[in-house]
Amino acid sequence: MYAVKDKSKNFRELLFNLPQYYEGKDVFREVDGEGIAPTSAEQFKDMVVGLASALADLGVLPDGKVAVIGETSVKWIAAYFAAVTGGGVIVPVDKELPDDEIAEVINDSGAVAVVYAKSYSGVIRGIQDNLKAVRHYIGMAGGGDGHLAFDELVDKCRAPGDAAYMATNLDENALSSLLYTSGTTGKSKGVMLTQWNILQDARGLVKLVKYRPTTMSVLPIHHSYEFAAGIMAALMAGTTICINDSLRNFMPNLQRFSPHMMYIVPAFAEMIYARIWQGAKAAGSEQQLKAAIVKSNALLEQGEDRRAAFFSGIKEQLGGNLEFMISGGAPLPKHVPAAFRELGITLIEGYGITECAPVVSVNPDQQPKDGSIGLPIFCCDVKIKDKNVEGNGEIWAKGDNVMLGYYKNPAATAEVMEDGWFNTGDIGYMDEDGYLFITGREKNLIVLSNGKNVYPEEIEGYLMRVPYIKEVMVYAPLEDGLSEVRLMAEVFVDEQKRAEMDAAALQSELEADIAEVNKTLPTYKQVRDVRVRDREFEKTTKKTIKRFTVTR
Repeated sequence: MYAVKDKSKNFRELLFNLPQYYEGKDVFREVDGEGIAPTSAEQFKDMVVGLASALADLGVLPDGKVAVIGETSVKWIAAYFAAVTGGGVIVPVDKELPDDEIAEVINDSGAVAVVYAKSYSGVIRGIQDNLKAVRHYIGMAGGGDGHLAFDELVDKCRAPGDAAYMATNLDENALSSLLYTSGTTGKSKGVMLTQWNILQDARGLVKLVKYRPTTMSVLPIHHSYEFAAGIMAALMAGTTICINDSLRNFMPNLQRFSPHMMYIVPAFAEMIYARIWQGAKAAGSEQQLKAAIVKSNALLEQGEDRRAAFFSGIKEQLGGNLEFMISGGAPLPKHVPAAFRELGITLIEGYGITECAPVVSVNPDQQPKDGSIGLPIFCCDVKIKDKNVEGNGEIWAKGDNVMLGYYKNPAATAEVMEDGWFNTGDIGYMDEDGYLFITGREKNLIVLSNGKNVYPEEIEGYLMRVPYIKEVMVYAPLEDGLSEVRLMAEVFVDEQKRAEMDAAALQSELEADIAEVNKTLPTYKQVRDVRVRDREFEKTTKKTIKRFTVTR
């Protein structure tokens, strides 16, 4: 394990320790026009304290809830820190939700202030009449028409070491972050996390993974995985965080920032690897690359590592410094880490769930096991409950990183908590070395390769609105053994419809009707493939579909 110098009890202590951890280095770097805008530890601290003081002047802090929505930015992160270090609760909102679900999350949380990015100005103004408790709207790019401007608030109240701010009592074991996850009926559940949950979880990563000089934040910032691993753990380690402004600019930003490490989901890993081979093919060097891999592997078996020399051109395509990536959010096909390792880039897998802040385990970078989700982090105990003859059972977790419970939902909390232990809903086993492996899911939750969670029952409910669909099952076909990339609907239509149309015409009409349903859903919840069944699904005695009898 690696040593961790951060001993902060709360986010405020961490904030004020940053100048010591960074020693004059940039904390953040953002794209600014054609250039890069750096943010120092002192600048970030001033921004956080200024905004927290402004929120206190407005009567939001302490104790109030602040929602934040938008792309990853220094201001987004500052809003998070301002809310929790000022004694309030932050509510990170998924920016990809439909407008009505954004309103539902903000209303359910009881947020009294909303901080939003420029790109969400129209959304927030469009739903604000439906937001019951919100009293203040703060635009990161400016205000107007009753909305306040982020920069003006910060400039007005900028006061590092402000007495009122510092005097606010912080309870690191109280609710500080309210994260909403999708529910099986479409209604989200609010996961209640404390500052201590998140700090300990981040420390667990820093103990097992060596943080490099720079990292690039590419995953959605509202996601607990990106925030804990890509932001909080990096801050503890004094790692400069480079912010990717959009997925469209991912490859150009690799060149612009030249990061040493990244946290990604499997879809990113597979995209990067595909780009490498596309580049080789375009340059007419595909066969040369294959030959270099064969030669390099042979030398490695003899104890000679020439990967840096053989694959320097590939490294340059990825910015010149990229040496380490951690994948989470969805299962990683076993062959992918091995493929990157051949090129001299380490890719390891970790595992987490929002209710555990979120990291439960991660492969130590010095001793990873392909196919494993790694070792439990130091603050999290893991047990395998109700094992079968093969050693597989339910994965339960307990420790400093486990949530307080679900917000205003004690019944749902009771379903997953038992004597402090949390049931992850996943099935797996632990090997003789203590490494965890996932072999299946207890729940019907679909985790797509981009890290998005989809509950099939929700999508099936929408599809059943098509009048002639009698039964439907939604799933994500497995690719490469693990990756669930796109949603498929397997459909059984009513007898009259089958009698009216031949197979080709029925398939065509069904695809058209499902395309109309897709228009009402976020992109990641849209059904991309349709299969028509010639018989009903096999069912249980309760007349529910036996999902696992369907050939994937």
